[in-house]
Order: sequence, then structure tokens, then C-alpha cells
Amino acid sequence: MFIYLLLLPIVIYFCSIIFFLLGIKKANYIQYNDKSKKAVSVIVCVRNGELSLPNILNDLTNQKYNGELEFIIVDDESIDRSSQVILEYAKKDSRIKYINSKIDKSNLTLKKKALNVGINFANHEFLLFTDVDCRVPENWVKGMIDNYNINDYIIGYSEVIPNKTIVSKFQSIDFRMLMISAFSSAASGYPLASSGQNQSYKKSLFLSVSGFNEIQNLLQGDDTLFLQICKKRKDIKVAFSMNEKSFIKAKTINNWVDFIRQRMRWSGDANIMWKYNKYFYLVVISTFLTNLFIMASIIISFFDNSFLCISILMIFIKYLLEFLLYFLGSKKIKRPIKCFSFIIWFVIQIPYIVLMGFLSFSAHKMNWKGRPSLL
Repeated sequence: MFIYLLLLPIVIYFCSIIFFLLGIKKANYIQYNDKSKKAVSVIVCVRNGELSLPNILNDLTNQKYNGELEFIIVDDESIDRSSQVILEYAKKDSRIKYINSKIDKSNLTLKKKALNVGINFANHEFLLFTDVDCRVPENWVKGMIDNYNINDYIIGYSEVIPNKTIVSKFQSIDFRMLMISAFSSAASGYPLASSGQNQSYKKSLFLSVSGFNEIQNLLQGDDTLFLQICKKRKDIKVAFSMNEKSFIKAKTINNWVDFIRQRMRWSGDANIMWKYNKYFYLVVISTFLTNLFIMASIIISFFDNSFLCISILMIFIKYLLEFLLYFLGSKKIKRPIKCFSFIIWFVIQIPYIVLMGFLSFSAHKMNWKGRPSLL
């Protein structure tokens, strides 16, 4: 009986990969013939981002979009020259609107407070979000907004461009695997995750679910958890934008400390996911236990040869399924397949998942750009 209980999370994990593989086949770019020019509010929250601001502001002002646009840049109590940079650009382009998060009188904290200010300040129904350290192509707004037809929430694709460092190669593959899982689950009608780096939803939807009030004290939660809240409270249509014009580039991290800190903040969502999506939580737990079991079996095999075959078999099946997911997912979104980088990711991923599983319990102690969570 014990061995069956031990194998259960492994079976669940492998079944979840098969679920994602099936979703890849269903995922397709749909070109809607919507000739209306929707008015869009783009919201970017900035905390101490003076070095990144010129890039994102140039990207935004160079957007090729025929509808009405406004760029709401929320200064989240920066202590550098962020406000000056935003105001300088606002003088050149009237679509850029500067606002400070200090005016918010709600009980929201951290980034969600800044987002709440921007959303309430927005003049338009269609909201589009990205981060200050991302780069967006000139057709990004059109590529994302074109997905609105019967949809209420659009999940966008983000990617990390690696350099020569091992951590950037790992980050690039790891993030792509997350994105593949996101678009395949959305294609199956069961969207699991979104990223604040590239997402869009209607202002009326945000207001109808009382915004971020349910997760006001959490360090994260403005993307994946908010998506789950919307799905739980409202009968909404969610789509993943497969339009390559809507794909953006996220920040490349070049050292392991910053990468681990980023993922610790993200992992805080996973520990409370059971409140919002029990299936997603089951996938998270099974992923952790599967990698923990493989790592333990590798260590035990040094002392007991009988575990060697189990370790090899588990690693082989895991590699086969995960590479198939990477290969087919990359083909679907027309992204290059880098076998060597994938091998690096696969080898590091096993201890990485185990480490993050344990560190996730300390996620509430993390800070966001110098400010601690209230939990």
C-alpha cells in the first residue's frame, strides 16, 4: 500500500504532462475579423526603474495601433529618478500619464496597490499590462487586443533571451516550459496561469470581482491568482494569445541569487493555490514530490544498487515526456529548439524544484523591491 501511495504523485505528474501535450495540439492562432478600434489603457508599474524606463516608454510610444491609446505609468514610491524620467516623456507624448501610487487609499499592498491606482485611473475598458524591464514589439498592443472577440481575459506570451551564462540558459528554458503549460492548458479550456509581464483583461471584470481585495496582503498574486479568482467568481472566456506579434521579451537574469529570489516570490502563489484551483495545486505538489523522489532515489542508489534501475527508469520517462513537451510546444509557437540548453535545464531542474519546494514556505518573508510583505 505504501509503495502505491508513493507512486501516486508521480503518476499524477506524468498525467499532467500528457494533459499539456494534448493541449498543444488544440492551441492555434485565431485571426478575428474585428474591425473596431478598441480604446486601450496600457498600465506599467514602476519602482526604481529609471534605467529601464527609456526602453519601455520608447516601445510604447512607437506602437502601431489605430485605436485610442493611453499609457498609464504608475510611480510606485520610487526613490530614484523614475518620476523625472516619466514626466520628461509625458511632455513629449500626451498619451503618457504619470500617477503616483501614494494616492491610493485602499488596504492593498505592494505592486497590487500600484496596479489598483492605474486601473482606477484608466479611461478605457480594455486594460493591457507589462513590466518596466520588459521589451514589447511595435505591434504588441494590436497583437494582444486582436484576441478580444468573446474573450474577457487574455494571457500573453513572454520569453527570456539567454546569453552565455548558465543561469540565463536555465531561466530561458524554464520560463518557456511555464509558457507552454500556460497556453496548452488555456487551449484545453482550463487556463492555469498568467504572467503580469504580458496580460490583458477588461476593467469591468476587475471591478466586478472587487479587484485584488481577496489577496491584498500577498506578496504576489496580480496575475495567476487573480486569473483564478476571476474564473471562480465569473463565467469568463480566457484565451492565450498565439499571435507572434504579441510576444514580448522579459528581463534576463544573470546570477543565481536574483533568480532564486524571483522564483521564491513566485512560489508564494503555489502554496495557497489550493484555495483557488485544487487541480493546479495538485499538479504543483506532484511536481515537487516527483522530483524529490527522483533525487532521493539517486542518492539511495549509491548505497543500494537496487534503486539504480528505478532512478534510471524514472529519469528516462521524465526526460522523454518533458523534452516532447518542450519540442512540440516550441514548434507550435515557432521558437528555436536548443537541445543543449534543454539538457542543462533538465539536469538542474530536479534539485531546483526540490529546493524551491522547501524555500516556498519562506516566500512570505521576501520583499518586493525593498519592501516586505505584510504577512
